Amino acid sequence: MQLIPFLYLLFVPFLVIISVVYANTIKSAYSKSILQIMNILLFIYALYQIRLLVGVIQFLRSLNSGQSINEFWLNYIDQSVVRTLISILLPLCFVIPFLRKSLWFSLGVMVYYLDGTALPNFDMIEWVIKFAHFLSWFSLVYALFWLKKWLPVNQIQS
Repeated sequence: MQLIPFLYLLFVPFLVIISVVYANTIKSAYSKSILQIMNILLFIYALYQIRLLVGVIQFLRSLNSGQSINEFWLNYIDQSVVRTLISILLPLCFVIPFLRKSLWFSLGVMVYYLDGTALPNFDMIEWVIKFAHFLSWFSLVYALFWLKKWLPVNQIQS
């Protein structure tokens, strides 16, 4: 899952450029379809981050079981927590179809992720395994969207 934001930063600029340069062609439809899938994968990554964040909060609450809720939040809220919450909330907007299809909102999310996303530190075997996981997620989401006819490619083929 750590590979999704990095690949999002890598692919989104090219997909937006292809969509704009080759407007109203099959290349544009395919790039918009892939962009929508990348947006949904970032949404899935945000759900993964929510699960991790809930686990961290549960762990911290177990360490400080005597504190009230207000004192607990005051001890742990800082700039990095706010940035993490924003990086979780932005991809959740991709549930709305208008924002999921928007090239400019995708670019805005990409610009926000530029500061906090780094190249994952994997060895070669881990890169292959993580990339295989990414391809399987990509294939699953693309197949579901294609079957539901939610992709721009489906409108051209009809």
